[in-house]
Amino acid sequence: MLQVLDGPVIAAGETLSGSIDCSAGQLVRITMPAGWTRAPLSFQISSDGGGFNDLYGFGSLEVTVNSVTPGSAVIVPSDIGRAVGWLKIRSGTSNEPVPQEEARLFAVAIEVQPDGSSGRGAASQRSRAK
Repeated sequence: MLQVLDGPVIAAGETLSGSIDCSAGQLVRITMPAGWTRAPLSFQISSDGGGFNDLYGFGSLEVTVNSVTPGSAVIVPSDIGRAVGWLKIRSGTSNEPVPQEEARLFAVAIEVQPDGSSGRGAASQRSRAK
């Protein structure tokens, strides 16, 4: 079942959003603000909403969406979506942030299990059992 969460928000003149709790499911989609000042997207994630880290893939490259259209939806690959507990969205990259001209509200969609569980526990238990 798809659950849409309002937020996070990048404040006017800023490059990094506040955080949003995605731990109730798996992140599957990010909807872009209609007034987006053109810039790539990059991310910070956290397991508990406390300490955040820039998101990198196994190839030692920062996870980015290089070309986004204002008002569009960005599909999140499942290997990345499973890694997100709490999320911050950055305008630009960690090395080249791009301030947004106005406050920008995103919407994020998470896939939740019909029973209300995140669906992460069973997969984690199977991984540990191997």
